[in-house]
Amino acid sequence: MKIDNKNKLLFLGLVVLLLASYYLAINKTLLLRKESQRLNAQVEQFKDIPKKLSVLGQRNAHYDSLLVKMDLVDTSVQNNLLRTINQEATKNKVIVMDFNQPHIYEMGDNSLHTYSFNLNGNYTDILKVVHAIEQKGNFGEVVHIDFQKKKNYRTNRYSLGAIVFVQQVK
Repeated sequence: MKIDNKNKLLFLGLVVLLLASYYLAINKTLLLRKESQRLNAQVEQFKDIPKKLSVLGQRNAHYDSLLVKMDLVDTSVQNNLLRTINQEATKNKVIVMDFNQPHIYEMGDNSLHTYSFNLNGNYTDILKVVHAIEQKGNFGEVVHIDFQKKKNYRTNRYSLGAIVFVQQVK
């Protein structure tokens, strides 16, 4: 055999040896390294779980305290609104004359719920009730108040009535 053929055979053997060592050892090492990196990333994610649970617990307690502060229970918004109106009306000596069913208007994904009710009493007392409704709970915004002066012909006295519209976007 000539030296030239020996060198070609040696080079070919070296290439075959490199390919065999890559597939038998180096390839498995690289796959294990990728797996190790993936598992380390998962370990880092799981280290934060107790911290995240405590933060969620604190948020839950905070939201519960807000519900207690707003004096809301697990009933419907309409019942909470009616209860709040009655509480404020008795406190401010206002009479609730009428509480109507909400008018619902659909707008794509959202809907507008408009609650209407009638109050009778003194002007400032009616405003106190309306202000408390707007500030106390998450009932929406007062979009309209219509004051009407009415005369009672039996007693020949005037009384002030107000029709209030509260609108909420859901």
